[in-house]
Amino acid sequence: MDKMLTAWYTQGMRKFAIATVILLCLCKSGVAEAQGADSLSQWDVESMYVQAKAMLEDRSIQDVSSVPMLLETCAREGHTEATRLLLDVYEGRFKGLSPNPQQALKIAHELAEAEKLDKRPQEYRKLRTEAMFRLALYLEKGIAGAADKAAAYAWMRRAALRGMPEAVVEKARYLMNGTGTPQRPEKAWRLLYKQAKEAPATPHLFFYMGHMCLQGKGIPRDARKAFELFRMGARLNDAQCLNNLGTMFENGYPTPRDYESAYQLYRKAAYLGNKEASANMQRLAFKEEIRASSRNGTPYRKRIDHATSRIINALPVSPETQEQLTVWLTSSTEQDNL
Repeated sequence: MDKMLTAWYTQGMRKFAIATVILLCLCKSGVAEAQGADSLSQWDVESMYVQAKAMLEDRSIQDVSSVPMLLETCAREGHTEATRLLLDVYEGRFKGLSPNPQQALKIAHELAEAEKLDKRPQEYRKLRTEAMFRLALYLEKGIAGAADKAAAYAWMRRAALRGMPEAVVEKARYLMNGTGTPQRPEKAWRLLYKQAKEAPATPHLFFYMGHMCLQGKGIPRDARKAFELFRMGARLNDAQCLNNLGTMFENGYPTPRDYESAYQLYRKAAYLGNKEASANMQRLAFKEEIRASSRNGTPYRKRIDHATSRIINALPVSPETQEQLTVWLTSSTEQDNL
């Protein structure tokens, strides 16, 4: 009992402390806006950033509506990490906060055009490069208006020339698919091959290389080589590589069929956020449960119940949510049978 009271008291005091500091930061922000941006000290800015980050990371905090204002204030003061986090917020990466693609596009464009950042310390130059990278993706997808793939390629190319590994890989994708530029798969393959030697941990690198091997783009078609490339990406927790590797194991090409390995690969990719892998995992679980139950002579209704239970247990959600889904489906089935 004492431990429970102590834990409750500690959690309550933590929330109170966070709320108090946030209130102080908001008050200081308001005073600074009235008196001028120079009134904010470095400590004030850092405190605002820390509290905004804590609000996003602490799941027990329900009201996070003040986070954008805190981060905007920090960004205006030149806080690079706060600027990155603000773009993440406006991209819609956090629950409880609505995305704001227009504002994300505006901030990324301003940073990408800000040549003065190159004259400041290295962290500001890096921020400008990342802004070019994000801006290219925004323009490609048309998140705040019509897509402009030619402009997207131009910005991605600039980010790649500034040495950003992720931009080099995405530039290769543009060249591979002819996005905003003439299709040049041979050049794309050379870029990816060079990047694999210099920065093999770059996201999506081995997925794109494996895809090119499977499709025969810029290189002769070779399923075995694609398998090895996907496996290299899977070791680096690339969700797309994990999903494609699972498909190869499930189909038995170009490797012997192994449903258990396929299921585990789908499961890991789904945990990393790959929606296609989540669907593949549930489909495979259902198919295998039905096949196994059929061999054992289990009644059809019971086979369906077993398969449904297997799918629920495979979902990347908490045990409490799994239990709620099981209860809901059970009650729905009972009502249908009445």
